[in-house]
Amino acid sequence: MRVFGIIVNPASGAGGNGAVIGRILEALRVRGKAHRMYPTRCEGDGARQAKQALRDGCTAVVCVGGDGTLSEVVGGVAGSGAVLYVIPGGTGNDFARAFGLPDDPVRAFAAQLDGEPVRVDCGSVNGRAFINVAGSGFDVEVLRKTEELKAVYPGKMAYRKAVGEALRHYRALEAELEIDGGAPMRGPATIVEIANGQYIGGGMRVAPGAMLHDGLFDVVIVRRVPRVLIPMLLPLFILGVHVYLPVARVRRARQVTLRAPGMVVNIDGRLERMDEARFAVMPGALNMMRPQRSAQKAAS
Repeated sequence: MRVFGIIVNPASGAGGNGAVIGRILEALRVRGKAHRMYPTRCEGDGARQAKQALRDGCTAVVCVGGDGTLSEVVGGVAGSGAVLYVIPGGTGNDFARAFGLPDDPVRAFAAQLDGEPVRVDCGSVNGRAFINVAGSGFDVEVLRKTEELKAVYPGKMAYRKAVGEALRHYRALEAELEIDGGAPMRGPATIVEIANGQYIGGGMRVAPGAMLHDGLFDVVIVRRVPRVLIPMLLPLFILGVHVYLPVARVRRARQVTLRAPGMVVNIDGRLERMDEARFAVMPGALNMMRPQRSAQKAAS
């Protein structure tokens, strides 16, 4: 019998995941599925708990939380052969959106339980796994401000408000970028994103062509944009049509190196400071259950 190890971040989604867990457990009970609980207690605990679940004999790992918790859990599950289930329970839930899951956590879980097996890529940056998008630039300052505003504004509104705040401190990223061992590219950029999924910031479609199972990153580079133009370009960024502008460029790659002294890198919504970020794609490293098309349409 498949045993489900449930990794839950009680702090995600403004602490509302307690009620979600009750509904998830009921869904498992109705289907006659065994489970064990593994709550996270601190940042970085997701990977440790996921590995513990595997040691305890769990053959499926259920992540209840946001993109940050999911990123940690992926670090413990990638390459293990266990099946990963994603329950959107955070603020942005950008990977769940890219994967075609409904917003409602229980409907998202049911869609995967009734789904079809699929192998999904993930990435690594300096050896640490991530599943959605990593990079640097303007989005880093937006994320910093979002964390400050979460206590005031609910959900996606915090992201929108943070953009205006971040504009006050905007400076282009001076970086060196190397793609698949090619000649380094140097110069100022508004953003440089290494994307496995399509979305960041609660639904901004940063990499509209990215696919989760093609064995490649979409590297999105937006050259330096004057501060006054960013608010006008933001709607295009949300829709994903910014990639057609002259200031933007998209490359497909298996390996990417980004260098900038003292830069801060966004890794699935978590910020880390480093001088050099080495990215590598991990093709098909995750076993997941893809929602059938009817469930994906209901999510859109």
